[in-house]
Amino acid sequence: MFTGNYRHVVDEKNRIAIPSVLRDCVSEKRDGAGFYITRGLEGCLFMFPPRLWDEFVTDNVSKLPFTSARRNFERAFIAHAFKISCDPQGRIVVPPPLKEYAGLERDVVLVGAPGRIEIWDYNKWQALDEDNTKNLDKLAEELHRGVSK
Repeated sequence: MFTGNYRHVVDEKNRIAIPSVLRDCVSEKRDGAGFYITRGLEGCLFMFPPRLWDEFVTDNVSKLPFTSARRNFERAFIAHAFKISCDPQGRIVVPPPLKEYAGLERDVVLVGAPGRIEIWDYNKWQALDEDNTKNLDKLAEELHRGVSK
């Protein structure tokens, strides 16, 4: 599982260094080589190792009824996915359409989450993290209610 949050910069070639603590969570033998990167929710990017990408798509999209909502989600999420690799220095290149989608300028934060890495514009992340911190008790209660039903 990916954990933590790490501040980095996007360089002039759209590269971001992936912290070794996050890279070390991925085994090429177990998870496949490289990553899939796509539009995330709340204005960030989602990045998955290939095995976890396949699991996410299978568990959260492919098993749903073939409705217009599913097809539109596939078009918004899956159709904008790119397969990327780390260079020898552990950097990825963020495709320009995704950089624009997430509003990434210079300062970014890489956030560990179950099964994925999120890439946030630093200012967006700061505002969201501050709000989530203030509302942590409420968020926990809402999640618990959702599981209890």
